[in-house]
Amino acid sequence: MNSRYFLLLGIFCCILFIQCIPSVHESGEVVLAEINGYTVSEDHFLTSFKELYYRTGQAIAPDPSTRRAVLNSEFNTYVLAVHAMDQGLDKREDVEFLKARIQARVWTEEFKRQLLLSDLQVNESDLREYFVRFNSKVRASHLYAETREKSEQLLARLEAGESFEELAKEVFGTPYMQKNGGDVGFFSTDDMDVSFEEAAFTNPPGSIVGPVQTAQGYSIIKVTDRVQNPILTEADFQRQLPELESYARKKREELRERKHLETFIKTVTVDQEFLEALLDEIKGQKGRELGIQRISLRNWNVNKPILHHEYGSMTLEDWTTQWQITPIDYLDRIESEYHLTSVLSGMAYRSYMTKEAHKAGIPKQPAVIASIQQTYLNALAHEVESEIKKSIEFTPAELFTTFEANPDRFIQPKQVLLQRIVVSSKEKAEQIYDALENGQDFTRMVQLHTESNEDLMVDGLMNYEQWARLGHLGQELQQLEPDYVTLPIAYQANEYHIYKCLDIIEARSLRFDEAKQSVQDILLEQKFREARAELIDQVKLKHNAFIDLERLEEINIEV
Repeated sequence: MNSRYFLLLGIFCCILFIQCIPSVHESGEVVLAEINGYTVSEDHFLTSFKELYYRTGQAIAPDPSTRRAVLNSEFNTYVLAVHAMDQGLDKREDVEFLKARIQARVWTEEFKRQLLLSDLQVNESDLREYFVRFNSKVRASHLYAETREKSEQLLARLEAGESFEELAKEVFGTPYMQKNGGDVGFFSTDDMDVSFEEAAFTNPPGSIVGPVQTAQGYSIIKVTDRVQNPILTEADFQRQLPELESYARKKREELRERKHLETFIKTVTVDQEFLEALLDEIKGQKGRELGIQRISLRNWNVNKPILHHEYGSMTLEDWTTQWQITPIDYLDRIESEYHLTSVLSGMAYRSYMTKEAHKAGIPKQPAVIASIQQTYLNALAHEVESEIKKSIEFTPAELFTTFEANPDRFIQPKQVLLQRIVVSSKEKAEQIYDALENGQDFTRMVQLHTESNEDLMVDGLMNYEQWARLGHLGQELQQLEPDYVTLPIAYQANEYHIYKCLDIIEARSLRFDEAKQSVQDILLEQKFREARAELIDQVKLKHNAFIDLERLEEINIEV
């Protein structure tokens, strides 16, 4: 079975009705497929085809079967969404919350794009700074605190003479962080939280910076080392310029968004009476039984603000709207006034962005409306697919038959357990290899030299890896045996690895009890595809779906 078959299967080939008279939507667009007013236009199809073309590494051709597969991949989303509406899934409370959540997310993203970031400029100095970062690694330690107040207390204790190492023993619960003074090892750009990275890369070794607010809390950061590729040429800079331009913009946008959020949250003050009353409701069993998203404070004066911020206030009505569209996972984690204040501050920020988006007319923009609609239809289709999977059952006999019919699919492949050292220069890697050849302990060399912060915490130990996936070892792969140490391997630019083989498990066939979960997964996917295809056929028939395959064949696709 060739790769093209698998590709088309993955895009869902399913054709039902063929009508040969081109349909033109009232907007003037040529329609290739339509059901209940939901259409796939020629432009829609071309955009989807080109996205898939580049996403698959230009591995598809615009032949008839691929065209049909792409069209059906787009159109079947609408078919399943129509079925969801037929079944009333769109009226289910959790789905209604989902639609409101989609609206809020699109509006706030457009607020950022059109209002917050529209004037952001990336200059040559930014590009050169990130060029250096691409070719550098920084090492740092940190002291973590959940709140700014606790972080400031840690900073004050440092300034009073307490050591970083002793404070790390106090604030961290993991033995590694306690033992190593909060050391996170070497990291490059994009390895850490954007604010953490910015603080570490913009301060020299020896600096102590903070408190720095991250997505996890607050950190006092001590920069301990910095290594850089010794040869950075102008030619290298010019060659990386296209990548640098998009990357630098992304980073600057992240930093501006983070700064704007931090500045906003600093101005938030929550009414203490409201805070205590809401926390009591959250902790009460009554609120849980009714659903945490439906909690309300009926005795609260609707005209009395529940919190204030630099741009205004948040009313009970605002809070109710934002509370109901906040993912349940966030609400279920609330255990203290601090957690609740953080959640309310985030809701206030989202409410503020939503109001600013409305002032700017963003919700009325056609592209925004279309984005919300498409995302919502995708969500409805996903709900139908989830319902299909929940309804699927199979007997023990079916499972065993599938197991016996596919012996080649239930094999535990050959696996290797490795330990590694990661460094940023070939010279250093060769020095470490020579030391290992002269009898130095591999684990000790990991602890002394590796520049991977993840590896530091586990002494370079990796999980068992399938032999077939170790292509990065090249010819060294053929020589692996327990205790074998590889030569330095150029993993990527400015990164070299040395591996030690600790164990090898040979491939073997799995017993039925070992393979049962995999068998279930295979059978579930098989039955799901069959049930999904059957349902799509039924819905198309019920709603007299229109598909113009003749026009589809005539479209000129230029890629």
